[in-house]
Amino acid sequence: MPVLQVNALTLNPNAVAMTLVATYRRRVHASLERVWENVLDWEHLPHLHDTSFDYCSLDEAGLWGWRVWSAPDKSSHIELCVDADQYVARTYAGSDQQSEIWTKLDAVDERATDIEVSFYLSGVPEEKVGQLGEAMLRLYTRLWDEDESMMQERQRRLDQRPGREQEKIIGKTAELASHLPVTFEFDRQQYELRFDQSWRLRPLICPHLLGPLEPSEQSDSILRCPWHGYEFDVESGACLSPSTATCKLNPLPSIEERDGALWVVKA
Repeated sequence: MPVLQVNALTLNPNAVAMTLVATYRRRVHASLERVWENVLDWEHLPHLHDTSFDYCSLDEAGLWGWRVWSAPDKSSHIELCVDADQYVARTYAGSDQQSEIWTKLDAVDERATDIEVSFYLSGVPEEKVGQLGEAMLRLYTRLWDEDESMMQERQRRLDQRPGREQEKIIGKTAELASHLPVTFEFDRQQYELRFDQSWRLRPLICPHLLGPLEPSEQSDSILRCPWHGYEFDVESGACLSPSTATCKLNPLPSIEERDGALWVVKA
């Protein structure tokens, strides 16, 4: 199903009584490619931005953008539509449009993008314009701070993914044992080394979009990505959530002790 909104890429196609309450301008230190990737990535909203989005469930997505339910009972939704150098997000409660937010993107160079966001809200009393405008500016400063950090970390990891390794020395066994846990990189992955009756490894990079992996609240044997909420079983590597995911953890490498040193060897 395509976008529901007729004439979605025109300003205020529903002729709603809306007010421009603020305009937000910022230089994001991430490439235009990373910014568009972030815009189209609806999955991160309830996880990376969990203080702003309580619930998100996909209704439809395509080259035009995406539409998500923003309430479990499907009483409200957000629809985002993309154009060549801009996109617009509209929020609805039932069939009533509440907001229309336009964002223009302008590539500065390979590592920076200028954005300009215009906030149009419906049903705003004149005396509330300034207050609501300041609230929107605070909200979007936090959202883009969180997004910028994620995009920069993803770019850093993409830049650090060279050819594959077969084995690598981690360090002297005695020194490692006195500084646990130890973090190291091997074969396009980052691991945490621990000792629990035997040497054990925990992967630290999510195979989905290279986000971080952390132990879940349920169990240390389940790893969770705070960017998108993906969960993995450490032993099997299987993705436990979401059920539609096609990615999985690669098999853990083995740890070998040679002449007083620890080596990591590809499985």
